[in-house]
Amino acid sequence: MVIQQIIASILTFLLCFAYRNQIEQIGHILDINNDVLAWAVPTLIFLLCVWKIAEDKWGLGDALAAIVICILIMLYYTQDIGKIVLEISKIVLGISVGVIIGYLAKGDD
Repeated sequence: MVIQQIIASILTFLLCFAYRNQIEQIGHILDINNDVLAWAVPTLIFLLCVWKIAEDKWGLGDALAAIVICILIMLYYTQDIGKIVLEISKIVLGISVGVIIGYLAKGDD
């Protein structure tokens, strides 16, 4: 629903405005030197991802939007791309092992 997406986007913009210093820090980690752009670029990415997640129908795009938001949040806390890649590979390894175990537990039908 479009109303739901608009409300979610407005709330996200207000949060990005309230946490301007933290959002700017994410922009500086991404090598954006201008303070306004360092805030605007991550804010725009957050807004696009929230707009996609607030949609009625879920799909691969929503999963990618959630992953992008998680990466930006992890980028703020770790401030290192290498650590984020390591954490994502751990998550993918865990999911893969879970899928394999689930497939083996299901058996041949």
